[in-house]
Amino acid sequence: MRRIVLLVSALTLLSACTPPLPPEVLAGQAEATIDCATAVTKVSGPAEFAPAVEAIAGMLIGVCPDHSIEYVPDDLSAEVEILDHTPSPVEVKAFTARCESGTALVAPAFGMAATISLQVTGLEGLVLDARAISGLIDGSIKSWDDQVIQDLNPEFILDPVPVIRFVTNEKSAAVLAITSWAKRDGDYAAKPSDVIRGDQTFETVDELAAELFNVEGAFGIVPLGTAVINGLNTARLQVTKTDILTPEPVYTMRGIATTELSENELGQLTASVAFGGKVNENLSDPLIDPANFKSGWPALGIGHVLACENSKDLGALPFARFVVRGEGQGALEGIGYTRLPLPIRLQSILALKTPLSEELLEQIKN
Repeated sequence: MRRIVLLVSALTLLSACTPPLPPEVLAGQAEATIDCATAVTKVSGPAEFAPAVEAIAGMLIGVCPDHSIEYVPDDLSAEVEILDHTPSPVEVKAFTARCESGTALVAPAFGMAATISLQVTGLEGLVLDARAISGLIDGSIKSWDDQVIQDLNPEFILDPVPVIRFVTNEKSAAVLAITSWAKRDGDYAAKPSDVIRGDQTFETVDELAAELFNVEGAFGIVPLGTAVINGLNTARLQVTKTDILTPEPVYTMRGIATTELSENELGQLTASVAFGGKVNENLSDPLIDPANFKSGWPALGIGHVLACENSKDLGALPFARFVVRGEGQGALEGIGYTRLPLPIRLQSILALKTPLSEELLEQIKN
């Protein structure tokens, strides 16, 4: 292991009398150095997350040229795992069993904005709210000219095109996010779930996205990144009576501000599904002007990184820490994922036991 100094700040020396520093300054100091490993690190996770890991790996090798990443979705020996959702205690326990040290670190890593993609000719830019989405996913809205949808879209002339629900067999953080939002703000009677029933079922979200073009009246719940990559038509989502959001990064970023953080006795940190609407300013990104962006994207799943502590793979923790660094976050944002707001990212830096001075640790904790 060797440490490369990326940034030297005049503010590195802190004292007990130093006033509280803003999150952006703390993040800069926390990222003043980076641990580079000479390693080939295997990373596991969902198959569809391969492009994201490749993006992070490409950024990593530019900073740490001796550290390469191999993405192996089904390799249970990998000492780093990327999940596109909040891990359950069972999932954390299963991953920990891989760790020779018997200790796993867990931290939020990114946001995954969820959206509704639809294939209905002439309905590009259709507005949907939680109530309309509840009806679409539970089957009570059977046609695209339903009055609930028409009331949201008075400028559209809606035709009686039958609604066809596309779903997948695989668990989806996007589905959990949307069903959670529909439950909270709409009329969805069922329990939020990462798998729902539909009219046509596919094995993966990529198969769903590919077929969506071919079936008039079809819609599916997909990650926003999947919609962008596949050129799918996405609905505009209404989170308040006046706020109708388009899928712009500033809104998806602020959606994460409403998540809830939980830390267990082992220091493993997890974040819940995030909601939009009124933003919790205490957890939002201070670099975004709250006067202009009061609403966040209505539903986001939160991806997490798990890494073995004191692992055989000397690159496991350095890679996990890189994911939540500014460079790793930028790589994810570039392909449609949402970076963590700074206050949450600082907590992830702590959860991954990033080497920091005692003074800086205390500043971040406070």
